[in-house]
Amino acid sequence: MKLELRPEQQQVIDDVSAAFKAGHKRVMVSAACGFGKTELATAMLLATHENGKRGAFVADRISLCAQTSERFDKYELPHGVIQADHERFAPSKLIQVVSVQTVSRRRWPETNLIVVDEAHVIHEAVKKKLHEKDCFAIGLSATPITPGLGKHFDTVVNAPPTNRLIERGLLVPLRIFSCVEPDMAGVKVTAGEWEREETGRRALQVVGDVVAEYVKNGEGKKFIGFAASISHAQELQRQFLAAGINVATYTANDLPEDRSDVVREFRKVNSSIRGLLSVEALTRGFDVADVEVLILARPLRKSVAVHVQMLGRVMRTAPGKTVATVLCHSGNCARFWQAWNELFEVGVTKLDDGTKTKKEKPKPKELAEAAPMKCPGCGHLHRPMPFCPSCGFEYPKRASVQHEAGTLKEIVASGDRNLMRKEIWPQVCWHVAHKKSPRDDAHAQRMAQAIYAEMTGGVAMARFENTRATECTPEVAARIRANQQRWIMANRAVERKTRPVPEGWGETRGVAT
Repeated sequence: MKLELRPEQQQVIDDVSAAFKAGHKRVMVSAACGFGKTELATAMLLATHENGKRGAFVADRISLCAQTSERFDKYELPHGVIQADHERFAPSKLIQVVSVQTVSRRRWPETNLIVVDEAHVIHEAVKKKLHEKDCFAIGLSATPITPGLGKHFDTVVNAPPTNRLIERGLLVPLRIFSCVEPDMAGVKVTAGEWEREETGRRALQVVGDVVAEYVKNGEGKKFIGFAASISHAQELQRQFLAAGINVATYTANDLPEDRSDVVREFRKVNSSIRGLLSVEALTRGFDVADVEVLILARPLRKSVAVHVQMLGRVMRTAPGKTVATVLCHSGNCARFWQAWNELFEVGVTKLDDGTKTKKEKPKPKELAEAAPMKCPGCGHLHRPMPFCPSCGFEYPKRASVQHEAGTLKEIVASGDRNLMRKEIWPQVCWHVAHKKSPRDDAHAQRMAQAIYAEMTGGVAMARFENTRATECTPEVAARIRANQQRWIMANRAVERKTRPVPEGWGETRGVAT
């Protein structure tokens, strides 16, 4: 099968090439979960192979090695696998899929280019390799915000951030409910995080609430859950089973063959397994597109990257899927609200090099605007607005705020969901139909809902195909253009310069030389 890149994927490859020409040797690519990072790696290593040079894809988990090897086979990229006792061990092949645990005990294969998967979690063996004189490398990560990452990579290239992918219908938006969570006061801190064993004990106190909340808001849909410990995951499984909901665990205590069987069954559209419970094993590289519910039951103190990786597990698109529901029993969504929303909006513009910088203390108004609102009716966690976008609960209006009747600002500020759906939704549908060229009605629905949510903060209870579209007013058109312009300015391509590039980085498949 021939690999066909989307325009935004090809732009990332062009930007990486420009970064190499600018003299950088180790380039980090920041791309959201679901962007297609494995396709990027495949395209770059195909170019390397067709130029007769050597390349390696480095993964930190056996499951990711197998997943990548399958993808290379799909796109007819000849390769070997360097992993203990692997049947496809073939060191003569130009391209290798490499287990980092294996090369940490052996010699690295000869390479002209290495691609490091999930590069925010950087292994010591990889660090040493990156600092070799002739090493040219590309890191791939949805969350390259690890402290000190800038010591190992020279620069960062941004793919369109998560919110832009939601607007384009390539990812689905999140609907977050802030649920009962454990009291973490007094828990000992180890290496910046709450001590795992005590966190697990605290989390056990709200297991019943986790099951009850899923029954209430999960709608029986397929889910992934993250527990605080293995014993916590096992207790959650026990209580879900007692409630008649078939769930399985995916932890270090499960045998590899059992985990493989569970995942194989879970991937089926009509799977008998409704939920999969893990601690951290599913946070990276695990993708089942039709999962619609995420249960966050693992409290985190500082690990924003882990939190974002968890969110990414449910944001892929699938037939009939328009939104992903997050049942947060950890407090993480509110705790990291500003950090993960900023990452979703602008991506990563600079890698942390370990240098301490003095952060400006946020002003009271900015702090208030950054804080999320929790609906007292349904528990929905959302950005500040006059009403709850989930249940419609209207917050008390400030008498001092005055609006100019008839404007877009007035319609949105009114909090009247029926009025917004009547006035704004048909215009958004017209814009999608005439400007966005959707593939089909389902794609158009996702695109329209993303644009509508950006303007109103809520979901339109309407279908694209059943809406009589009306041409955008100048005000609505200007708002949409402003949002698009903001994305363009935030993702301006790196200026190309003529400098040496890594050996083997050629013209093939659109990769600049």
